[in-house]
Amino acid sequence: MAQSKSKPVHKRGTRAGVRAFVLVLHLLLSGYLFAQGQPPTSRSARDEASGLVSQGFESLQHHDAREAEAAFRRAIVAAPEMAEAHRGLGMALWSQGQEPAARRELELAVQFGPNSAAAHAELAAVLLKAGEPARARELLERTVVLDPSDSVSRFQLAMLLVEVGESRRADELFQGILKAQPDQDSAREQVGLSYLRRGDLDSAATEANTILRKRPRSAEGHRLMALVLWHQRDTESALAECAQALDAEPYSVPMMALQAVGLWKLQRKKDARAALLATYKVQPQIIKSEFFCHLIFCDEQDNSLVQDFLRRSRWVVMPPAAP
Repeated sequence: MAQSKSKPVHKRGTRAGVRAFVLVLHLLLSGYLFAQGQPPTSRSARDEASGLVSQGFESLQHHDAREAEAAFRRAIVAAPEMAEAHRGLGMALWSQGQEPAARRELELAVQFGPNSAAAHAELAAVLLKAGEPARARELLERTVVLDPSDSVSRFQLAMLLVEVGESRRADELFQGILKAQPDQDSAREQVGLSYLRRGDLDSAATEANTILRKRPRSAEGHRLMALVLWHQRDTESALAECAQALDAEPYSVPMMALQAVGLWKLQRKKDARAALLATYKVQPQIIKSEFFCHLIFCDEQDNSLVQDFLRRSRWVVMPPAAP
């Protein structure tokens, strides 16, 4: 029996089928985007939005937040899904004190830009200031993966790790920053403080001296050296370093606290209480011995001294109620 011949496939029919498939796919995608509240953006609209985003960031550089806000809002109208437009608007709103609105925009920036290190970093900074370290940490973990060169985010992440007791990984991050930027004083100070926590005063002093040799007026160097000298029981020298640290950064709470308890130890009680009052005005939690000791890395001897100081001086900041 003769076999029937299959009909040839016509190229015109194939091309027509492909065009139909592409059209259906486009309609489906458009329908999905509309369902998500985001119509598809044309290339010309994205180009327009990109130009407006550039204008917005330029305005931010010139500290014109209102003009930046206007540019970013126009960009979002043109391209609602553009992550950089939402990031820029979040930054502009934050600089104007509109914190909830800024956070919403930065959340959208992360949603539309899951691979944007900058969007993750900006939202993490907002969450840190809002007192949400757990979520901030998640964002910073993602940030340093997306952009390993972002030393600011690495530093912020390391500081969060210090607070939760993950000192080993924090040290690795600080050391990594120093390897890339040997003159990063903040990271070197933290490395020195890590030595101090472990009781290695010589290594801590080495880190302090490394900073001060290059920058004799560095607040980080004098802060670290003040704490080293305090733990070496050289109170007067520690106070001298405190004074230099406070000259560079007048509202450094750890140095204000150390100055207050140091003056108390030298029996300069009136000056010590005045220093305590000044510290309280900057950080009211200073009247809690646990918080105070956390700032100056108290040992057992320091604990007793701080508790006695606060017990005898708390009335300066919390006068007894009138009878």
